[in-house]
Amino acid sequence: MGFEFWPAVVAGFCGALIMTVMMVMMRSAGMTRMDMALMQGAMFTGEETKARAMGMFTHLVIMGALVFGMLYAALFALFDTSAGNAWWVGGLIGVVHGLIAGMAMAMMPAMHPRMRKTAAAQEPAQPLELDPPGMFARNYGSATPPGIIMGHVVYGLVVGVVYAVLT
Repeated sequence: MGFEFWPAVVAGFCGALIMTVMMVMMRSAGMTRMDMALMQGAMFTGEETKARAMGMFTHLVIMGALVFGMLYAALFALFDTSAGNAWWVGGLIGVVHGLIAGMAMAMMPAMHPRMRKTAAAQEPAQPLELDPPGMFARNYGSATPPGIIMGHVVYGLVVGVVYAVLT
């Protein structure tokens, strides 16, 4: 498969949508406290409702569809992936993606304007102040680390299947 822009964007959006549904279901079931839409949106605004909306757009469209959809498609082209193998190659890329994302969670307090630097901050809370996630977001619940990996694997599987169908 070669690189094609619109199939990459559509595949990335589909993967991000399925991944987001999984994250919402985990949060609704009490398996995690992580709210990726809020975490991403709170980078831009301290108003919770606006932050969730901006974060959802950022997660689904900017990161899921444009950035990572195109990156996965570029990797499919680089690895000369056939349409029949795209699902498992996408899943393997998702494992690596999930490992990198999980490790990056520990760095979020250093760059996030509304995240406490430590779990036991001494200063008064801001109107919207997020807890630091820690490595693999383990501070958000014991199911969060495997959920991060599984969510990215599913993202890669969906991107691989959808991209293979569209190209």
